[in-house]
This record gives sequence, structure tokens and C-alpha cells, in this order.
Amino acid sequence: MSERFQNWNERFLKSFGPRFRIDVANPIMGFGGSDVVRMYGNTRKGDKFSFGMNESGTVELNADQRIDIIAGAKNDSRSTDIVIHSRSGTIDINVAQNGKVKIRGNNIELDAAESITFNARSIRMEGADEISLQAPKVWSRGKKGNLVPKTWMQSVTAGSFIGADSIGGFLEKGLVEAAGVFDSIDNLQPDFAKFSEKLGPLAQNLGSELPGMTDKLSGLTSELSGVTGQLSGLTGDLSSLAETTVPQLQNLAEQVTPQLQAFAEGPGAQIGSNFQDIIKQNSGAFANLGQGLQQINIPSGY
Repeated sequence: MSERFQNWNERFLKSFGPRFRIDVANPIMGFGGSDVVRMYGNTRKGDKFSFGMNESGTVELNADQRIDIIAGAKNDSRSTDIVIHSRSGTIDINVAQNGKVKIRGNNIELDAAESITFNARSIRMEGADEISLQAPKVWSRGKKGNLVPKTWMQSVTAGSFIGADSIGGFLEKGLVEAAGVFDSIDNLQPDFAKFSEKLGPLAQNLGSELPGMTDKLSGLTSELSGVTGQLSGLTGDLSSLAETTVPQLQNLAEQVTPQLQAFAEGPGAQIGSNFQDIIKQNSGAFANLGQGLQQINIPSGY
């Protein structure tokens, strides 16, 4: 494969001593193509600086040490000293390693036409006097904290001696106990596996016997249907018997009850008093009969 043609005739190199030079139209290719112009500088310690533009149109400013942009020493205090303006595209500020991005000032204003997004593992806002959130709608979502919307239990206990800390501890304890229960269920998994192995042959035996049991159950169902028909007929007979018998029994009770009352007050009372006198008169004979029965010796062979 042939190498790309390099036109060295357009190159212009001007050196202003061993620590600064200007290089124009260097044909050596870089990431953005060959350079249009580039200035180089270096310190006695070897720290380098370069400022240039390549054929892609990108302007690069590189330094081994710090870059300071300072302006506004004689400017009006109410005017703007430094303007960074992007006409189309994104402004990307990237800290490659463990550094910080710091913006300091008496007043810092972030103004966006659409949205402002903060994305980090931890976001902290501290105000010596006030932190104010003003919007038609303010939402907060989370699992813990005093900005999390109250649950039903926290709403019920609001204003009582049961505080949010107690509720939070109760919920955390419940979650820990639930985790222990799930761990116990996981420990039971080998036992369930053995149990399922034993259920396999049992299920097969039941599968072979179920067709015969189904035929027996169908025959039993037909017999039960016949018994149900007989019971329904018996229910009809009992209902007709009750309709005819109940009035007859009521009439019989109305007739017999006065007769029984008259008998109990007249002849029945006389018979009862005569029977009591007979028992009193023959009480001695009954006593002698009892003593005679006690003196009888029953043979032991019977």
C-alpha cells in the first residue's frame, strides 16, 4: 500500500530560539489530519505548550501545567468579562481523573430553557439560611428520608407518640425478618427436591388407578341420583301426610285435654289416695320380705 503524498513545499517553520517556534502547513498526519498552523513552547524543565489548528477545523490548546484565562481588570463591574458561547452543539467539561469541577461566585445562576439534570451517587445541597423549591408541581420519590411521601401507616400515626423513627425501625425489622424467612425457604429447597422425587412414583400409581376409580364414581353417581328421586317422593308424601294429620291431632287434643283434667281431679285423685293407704298398711310385710330374701343362700355353682 502506497503512503499518502506529503507536500513539504507548503510548510513554513519559524523558530524563535530553542523554546518557541511556529509551524505552518506541516504535512504529518495527526488525529484531525495535518496541521494548518501550530505554535510550540516549552520551559527549561521540559513542560510543553501547544496551540494550533488542524485540517478538520479543530482548534487545540494543550499545556502540561495549568491554563489561566483572566480578564476584566478594567472592565465595568456590571458587564461580562468572559463569554463561552457555543453556536451549535454541546459544551463538555470533563475531569479525567480525581479532580473537581468548581464554580465560585457571590451569585451562581443556572438557566435552562428545557431541563436541568443532576446525576450522581450522592447529591448534597447546603444552605446557611434557606433552601427553597418553587414549582407548580414538586415530586419526591425514595425509600427513606423525611421528603419521602408518607405511607398509610405513617399518616395514621402522625401527631402521636409513635414517631417516624419507630415506624422506620419497625419496617426495617420486618424486612429483615422477611429476608430470614426467605432464607429459611431456600434452605428447605433440598428437602422439597427429595419430596418431589418420592411424589413421582406415587403420582404414576395414582394415574394408573384413577380410570377405574372414575368408573366406580360414575356408577355411584347414578345410584345416588336414584336415591335422590326416592327421597324427593318421600318428601312429597311426608308433606301431604303433615297437611292431613296436623288438623286431626289438633282436634283430638282439644277433645282429650278436658277429659284428662276431669279424671285427674275426680276418680284419678281418689285412686291415688287409696293406693297410698294400701302401701302404708302393708309396709311391714314388705320389710319382712326383704329380710327373708337376704337370708336365702344362693349356691355358688350357678
